Amino acid sequence: MLSNLNVVLFFLLGSGIFAFIGFKFWSLKVNPFRDFGIAIAMFGLAFLGWGLVVGLKPTELAMPVALSVLPFVLGFLFLVSAATFNWQKNNKILIFSIAIVFLAALFVLRTVVLPSDPHFSENGLLYFGAQPEVLILYVLAFGGAFMPALHVISTRITVWRQAALTRIFFNLIVLGGVILMVSENDSLQVLNSYILIVGFVGLLFNLGRGKIQVETK
Repeated sequence: MLSNLNVVLFFLLGSGIFAFIGFKFWSLKVNPFRDFGIAIAMFGLAFLGWGLVVGLKPTELAMPVALSVLPFVLGFLFLVSAATFNWQKNNKILIFSIAIVFLAALFVLRTVVLPSDPHFSENGLLYFGAQPEVLILYVLAFGGAFMPALHVISTRITVWRQAALTRIFFNLIVLGGVILMVSENDSLQVLNSYILIVGFVGLLFNLGRGKIQVETK
């Protein structure tokens, strides 16, 4: 059996490392790194919210889980901004309009048309209880925005080792994040937590020591 404390500590670990890595990118003060850093920090805030939900175990889960998803949604928009930072203005406005419509459709779908049913498993794991149609939109939003933004970021990190490891560890987090959203199998989620922890700790060691070396032109 999993302890409630272990689940809370997992989310707090993810939240803290996301916040720290987000600050590291934000502190570079130039885009696309600044917006990418804000997005990562927003994901850290979402993890913090989910950790609080697990720790407090409120009777009604729908509202606190939905509130914790909001930073995730904001992070999506900042990822789009990072991925398109050097696009022409008209093209950037177009892609942002598409992103906003997409998020609005996702909100209506998950709250009105196909409401989510967040719940705890017998082992104390938090599941979002989203319908398949909603889950696929979550995955498209997360992976579809994260991967292009990560490509833009990593190609502008000038130290080859730092760039390569940044890709590897963030890819682990994207993979783990997708599994976290779509699976309701406790055994798989325990294994998935190790994948995410490797990604988090790997990023901490790769980017946490010294300054991230990037192109600023």
